[in-house]
Amino acid sequence: MKWIWAVLALVIVAGGVAVFWPESSAAVAPSKPAAYTAPTKPQAPSVAAVAPAAPAPAKPAPVTAAPATTPTPTSAASTATATVATKPAKASPREPVLKEVPPGGLTLGLDKKIPFATVTPGAIMKQPDGSLLADGKYKIEGDGSREKPYRIGWDCLASANKTFIPRLKEDLMPQRVALLDGAWVRIDGYFALPLMLQESSEILVMLNQWDGCCIGVPPTPYDALEVKLVEPVKPSRRHAFNFGTVLGRLRVDPMLVENWLVGLYRLEEATLTQTGL
Repeated sequence: MKWIWAVLALVIVAGGVAVFWPESSAAVAPSKPAAYTAPTKPQAPSVAAVAPAAPAPAKPAPVTAAPATTPTPTSAASTATATVATKPAKASPREPVLKEVPPGGLTLGLDKKIPFATVTPGAIMKQPDGSLLADGKYKIEGDGSREKPYRIGWDCLASANKTFIPRLKEDLMPQRVALLDGAWVRIDGYFALPLMLQESSEILVMLNQWDGCCIGVPPTPYDALEVKLVEPVKPSRRHAFNFGTVLGRLRVDPMLVENWLVGLYRLEEATLTQTGL
């Protein structure tokens, strides 16, 4: 009977050991060390992570159709006014221009037909001594005949540049100049001859000194005469200033090249009297 209780006691002890032994052994048994892991280098942040996000494109505003407009009709008068306003204004004459001959004035020269020009009236007054006073400042002596030619000055001839400028579309020829066309005139001036000829029947008579080449003041169409002499003249030494008096029949004959005036006065059947300076 005692051995039964001894066996039973052993069984109970063995069961207790079987129940509690795994927990105590697990608590007492040392845990295995974790596997060694080599440290890793920190990685640089990616560009995608650092770069700011691109802004979203703005949405286009809705297109609203413009209301249809009815064109406003323009009158012919308004169209003409707009056209005139865009054109450059014509240069005004540089001196007052008369529309008719004043009382007591002569009509000499108003019937002249001058190419590219329109003769405009002036105040041509007969003086007690028989001379003419043109526009109150230009004195013309003589009667325009060969025996009594008009004695004129360069100021009268050059005054045509105040109203006759073809390149500016100014075509008014003063009466004081037109009346000289076809008349016999006498005038003093400097003259130049061709440099390479032994003698010449054509010379250039001018207001200012010019040797025909390099020295002096070259003339303009308003202050020079293209002279055709009856008898040829021999030139003096080269590059010299010559002075004299010419007598001949004057022609007011504008010569244009592309609306530029290159010649205005010609003297035909002329004679030259050389004088000292």
